[in-house]
Amino acid sequence: MDMTAITDAAGAVLTDIALAVLTLLAAYAVYYIQMGTAKLKAQTARLEDEAGREVLENALDDVERLAILAVNSMEQTAAKAIRAEVKAGKTDREKLLALGREVFEEVKGETAPEAQQVIMENLGSFDRYLEQCIESAVLQVKQKDPCPTVPEGLPEEAAPDGVPSA
Repeated sequence: MDMTAITDAAGAVLTDIALAVLTLLAAYAVYYIQMGTAKLKAQTARLEDEAGREVLENALDDVERLAILAVNSMEQTAAKAIRAEVKAGKTDREKLLALGREVFEEVKGETAPEAQQVIMENLGSFDRYLEQCIESAVLQVKQKDPCPTVPEGLPEEAAPDGVPSA
């Protein structure tokens, strides 16, 4: 055999090996690029989920805070007196229900449409969530003032547990 033929054959083999190695390296590079892209997509989705969760939590907190403020305000201005009138038989319970509807409409009107939409998308019903917030706030008010309907002006000995009436 001739040295040139051996050199040509060896050169061809080395060229084939070099091309195979380059092809293998390119395949690995494509694989790692795809893995990196998938990882970035997962991180982006997680960030979007975290951002969405934060927006939802902020909306829920805002609605709850507005409901508590509105219920406390109504309690100070009207609800306590209406409950006393209902207990005394001077008026019917419908006034209290109307007051509740007024609080509902007030809070719903003060809540941003975007917040209402986020809550609706995640919980199904903004109105139901708001009703639950208002019911919870009313319960808190009742627990703070466990004896709101003791008639004023009772003699001290007639007040429960010897507590003087205000």
